[in-house]
Amino acid sequence: MPSPDRSRANALLAGFAAASLIGLLAYPYLVEGLIAWLGVRASCAALLGVSLVSLALRRRAPPVLELPAWPGLAIAAVLGLGAIRGQRDALLLIPAIVYLGLADLFRRSLAREDSLIERAARWIVPEAPDFIRGYCRGVSWLWAALLAACAVAIAWLALAGPSDRWQAVTGWGIYAVMLAVSGLEFFVRKTWFRYYFHGGPFDRVWSRLFPAENTERGRRSAEYIRRFREEAAQSARARG
Repeated sequence: MPSPDRSRANALLAGFAAASLIGLLAYPYLVEGLIAWLGVRASCAALLGVSLVSLALRRRAPPVLELPAWPGLAIAAVLGLGAIRGQRDALLLIPAIVYLGLADLFRRSLAREDSLIERAARWIVPEAPDFIRGYCRGVSWLWAALLAACAVAIAWLALAGPSDRWQAVTGWGIYAVMLAVSGLEFFVRKTWFRYYFHGGPFDRVWSRLFPAENTERGRRSAEYIRRFREEAAQSARARG
């Protein structure tokens, strides 16, 4: 069973991820309205105020989040220059900095024994076995590289591309790519581990197509599930 500290850390990570996703989804569509309402300089100044408040609150954030400090400082610097110079590009560069910061978050998590992906996996599936660690580290590297590539694409469009293309890529194009990568990774993971713990409809179909007993990794997964259920049954009998 996860410790209370680990459960709290995992919940905070999930909340941070959800808040980041909502903000990134909304920003490309809200920024144009903000510019039309306030103008470039005032928009930069308003968002600079928000970023400075966020930087102040970050000092009180639990250390388990391990958030790098530089993205907030970079956002404040870019918005400050935008407010001074009246450069619209400053507002369009913000998502690129956020994505690069998220990429760095994944990269930094690899300094720990349990990477960010592993912590997320154990929050979703607390009974996940230890042998997923190496795979989770590989997937953490994948997401770090993907998010960094997204940051480069957004920055290039912000500086050199038309606004409608920046909005399309930042608003939905990148999420379509991420959804495709997530879907592909799910099928690769299921086929790689053949870990059919819950036995739901998908597990039943996939276990017929890719039986666990046909590979060494699948047999390892099946043995882990067998031992887990046996120990859970023994614990239930002891409590009863």
